Amino acid sequence: MAEKMQMDLEVVFCEMCPEEDRKPAKKMCLKCEISMCVQHLQAHLTTPVLLQTHPLTEPTALGAATKCPQHGKLLEYFCLDDMACVCVSCAIEDQHRLHNMKTFSTAHKELMEKLTTEHQAIQSKTEEDNTSLEKWEKVKREELSMCAVRLVEAVNNLRDVSLTSVQSSVSARMVSIRTSKSSIQSAQSEKDTFRFLQMYPQVHQDVEKAKAVKRFLPLITRFAHTAGGILAYSSTQIFSRSVSKLFKT
Repeated sequence: MAEKMQMDLEVVFCEMCPEEDRKPAKKMCLKCEISMCVQHLQAHLTTPVLLQTHPLTEPTALGAATKCPQHGKLLEYFCLDDMACVCVSCAIEDQHRLHNMKTFSTAHKELMEKLTTEHQAIQSKTEEDNTSLEKWEKVKREELSMCAVRLVEAVNNLRDVSLTSVQSSVSARMVSIRTSKSSIQSAQSEKDTFRFLQMYPQVHQDVEKAKAVKRFLPLITRFAHTAGGILAYSSTQIFSRSVSKLFKT
């Protein structure tokens, strides 16, 4: 019952319908700042001028969230340099006037295409990295196992410490990749232009973190070689001392 009451409160009704027969709104015009049902929405869908200049979004009760907090005007543009929704005054008078500005619809289309391309690149990179990491782990396990000639327990302890450290670092970076994929998929599934542009800066940040994983992989390789050298040296020293003790007895 409580859930039904909450759903009823969230319904946005058409502001052009008579008060006694208000129908649920289908879209909201950011220019007119009104929500409209299917019937009253027709003019915005069939008039070329309105289609060009009156952006539509999902009906919400956001109110001030669609207006510029500085100028109080309607947010109509997206600044690609600052990744922020701005009004016409911001675009032509203030700090954004020399920036790369796009209308909501254009920015939505271009950024969605960019996310699709980046999603494909990260997907391909993830598959390649998974294969590389599996090969790397197999090779390193074999190399580290060869170091455990004598006193297997001591050498295995050192090996486990090295692998755990590297795997923890790799896991942390892989989380960045999974997070970016999840962010991209969420953005791609968001059909509402205004909400998409509001969430894009965080998606972009997640994507940049995922890209940094590639730069980190060479460090992992160098660390693995160093760890392998330490283990080899340690096992050799232990083995040498053991052999020396055997000859002295």
